[in-house]
Amino acid sequence: MTDSMKSGAGSDPFADDSSDDDDAAEATETANQDTGEARTTTAQTDDKEPSSQPDSDTSGSSTAFSGDELPYIFDRNGVKDNRKLIQYFLQAETESVEAEAKHAVEQELGTDVYLTDIREALVRIGAEHIDEVADELREWGYRHKEGTN
Repeated sequence: MTDSMKSGAGSDPFADDSSDDDDAAEATETANQDTGEARTTTAQTDDKEPSSQPDSDTSGSSTAFSGDELPYIFDRNGVKDNRKLIQYFLQAETESVEAEAKHAVEQELGTDVYLTDIREALVRIGAEHIDEVADELREWGYRHKEGTN
């Protein structure tokens, strides 16, 4: 009678190995928190869960929630919740500006911030300053196309 298990497998596939379950759960959790953005060959930790946890001290505004509604970052299971993936491309200089902005915001807030949150906030703030956005586009050459429509 032949054994139906492949030779050379080395271990009993039916043995109870809880570390495999833990690894799978961790991989699933990491996948759920990932933003789905393209990665470069260098390791990036910008979209990983920020290491800073909210303070348990309720004297500050960071954890003292008013009303019945939780703030957006606490009312989601992951950074992708209630967001649509929009792919966009950045010039190398703009990528550096984005990284500097992320660092400055984290310094201002005193905590780590998801890159996805930074990007959305930059879009929203930019939308409130259309004149400055138009000035930047003029610098890129759109001044030569103004009034052609």
